[in-house]
Amino acid sequence: MRRGEVLVQIRKISPSVISQTFSPKPCRYHHSMNNEVHHLEVVVSAPKTDPDIPVFKSPDAYINLKSLVVLYTRGPLNADVYSVCGSIDSIRILVWVDSPRDLHMRVYGHLNLPTEHFQWHPRLLLETALPGLVLEATLEPTSRQYSTVWGQSPRPYSLYVTLPRGSSNCFKIIEASFPKHKAPVCLPPAASDGVCNSLAPPDTFNLTKPALYTTIGPIRHPSSTRDWNNHMSWVSGRLINYVTYHVAMGVTGLLQYTDELMRSFLMQNPRIVELVRRGHLRLVKWDMPERAHDDTDGAGRPLGYNYDQALFASHALLGLSACGANLVLLVTDLDEYLYFPKPGRRWPEPWGNCMGPTSSVTDSGQIHPPITVFQLQRYDLLTSYVAPKDESKLWATPGSLAIIANGTRWHAVGYGDDNDQLRHPMSRYDILSNRPMARMYVKQAQLPAARVVLFFVHEGAPMIGRQQLVHHRCMALLHLPNFFRDRRSANGGGDGTRSQTSQGWRAFRHWMFLKPGEAMAQSGL
Repeated sequence: MRRGEVLVQIRKISPSVISQTFSPKPCRYHHSMNNEVHHLEVVVSAPKTDPDIPVFKSPDAYINLKSLVVLYTRGPLNADVYSVCGSIDSIRILVWVDSPRDLHMRVYGHLNLPTEHFQWHPRLLLETALPGLVLEATLEPTSRQYSTVWGQSPRPYSLYVTLPRGSSNCFKIIEASFPKHKAPVCLPPAASDGVCNSLAPPDTFNLTKPALYTTIGPIRHPSSTRDWNNHMSWVSGRLINYVTYHVAMGVTGLLQYTDELMRSFLMQNPRIVELVRRGHLRLVKWDMPERAHDDTDGAGRPLGYNYDQALFASHALLGLSACGANLVLLVTDLDEYLYFPKPGRRWPEPWGNCMGPTSSVTDSGQIHPPITVFQLQRYDLLTSYVAPKDESKLWATPGSLAIIANGTRWHAVGYGDDNDQLRHPMSRYDILSNRPMARMYVKQAQLPAARVVLFFVHEGAPMIGRQQLVHHRCMALLHLPNFFRDRRSANGGGDGTRSQTSQGWRAFRHWMFLKPGEAMAQSGL
């Protein structure tokens, strides 16, 4: 990435006003999830006089500001996730900052800001076509949101601006330290697009039956090799297995972030093309370059295949924040499979039921806001059918899957009595960890309409509503540690990445793959 380069994605949605009643209908907006990523030059000077921020004292006296997402919302920033459309404009902005002094600044192999939010944040200004008017963006998170997450530096900045009436569709974005370096952006009328209606049509999905999408970052090669053909062939098989499983479990679809190479390879696979045609798989443009490097600085795990994981997740949450509360988004990975332990349970049965109250509740005279962020526990899952080193190949071979109910039991097409179809790999998994991973490793399902900010891999904080840990007997994630490479066995050992599974293992069988006579108890968590 060139010095001073800013990446901006822009969307415009129609107005919202605060309301005490839930509207499942999204406000309409312009620009879909497949919008181009624009490159804008915005730089910010180093605060040379601040002794607490030595990283900024670079020879060229500025750091590189790259704003990944600019989301235009119509209406005041909602105080209630249950809103309807109104008339006042506001803009939400997601910002990431690089220092040209160290483009490999990182934590746990992910991008890291040069400083914590409380020490410094960019001063973004917005010029409108109205004479003499320059607006300044305000940080969106408050102390309440910051108090619910650990650390600030791995998390993007979130800012907002309220627009005056009469603003046009064109603006100029400025960082205050270089007031004459301006990034022009324009948007056509808001009503010309309908991604929210496409993802969650209000005549199909509502407050009691919301759409559920999972979203996954770009699936890059872990070693950044030249073997693109084999890697993308394996990715295709894994995606087919992932999507068919989750559709069978009632999930609406997957929003898969992709770069141009990945999209080119995937769309050569007829089964991928069919999943895209049906709307179960949506390929979201994310043309961020790879950023791998050799670990020569002793600063820990190097950046690599998932260096921008927090950024893509924040992009998805911000990009869908204009949708109504009839859309739930689970930020996850390709080696994590959503599971409902109750046999036959499929989405959306857990919603508003065992997941917790999705509307305000009164307890002992106190009103508690609705739950808008749902933390899902993760269990490691292994197989005795193949060696850990061979599990990766197992998932690269696409199987077929659909749930069939005959009134007494459920089984999966492609498992035992459908010899003309390959078995789904999940049918071979039979060893489950006794306990879930530590709480810090949960994954979040959330209402993007709750304006979730400060996201980093495992958690973010909602501006609206509250978080809750979902009971594991309601729903959880099955984590496949050997999905990409040999990491763990039930006999001990492994790469030490999740030592919390040392509590032991037990027999397990997914209820979709139970044979006649097998006990349902094997499917519980």
